Amino acid sequence: MSVTAIVHFPVADVDKAIEGLQANAALLEEITEDTKGAGILHHRFVAGSNELVVIDEWETAEQFRGFFEGNPKVQRVTSAIGVTGPPTVTVYNSFEAAGAI
Repeated sequence: MSVTAIVHFPVADVDKAIEGLQANAALLEEITEDTKGAGILHHRFVAGSNELVVIDEWETAEQFRGFFEGNPKVQRVTSAIGVTGPPTVTVYNSFEAAGAI
């Protein structure tokens, strides 16, 4: 079964962070291309109060960690968008249950 990784990036200004992501579209596309052969299944950005959140589905937790931890391209993006501290990362294991869609 796959895993879901949820990464919370603290930011001082959500709107400016989103603008920063949009201004770095080419770098984000590079990162997306890198993930395609690394085990990613789904990727999504969402915004909360003083944070941007990435919700990823990966084949394995090891693939996610191997890609994410210490990745210089991810570090370039986080610097560009004004991340104010280290991200909080949680990885969840998927399982089958009635009612899932």
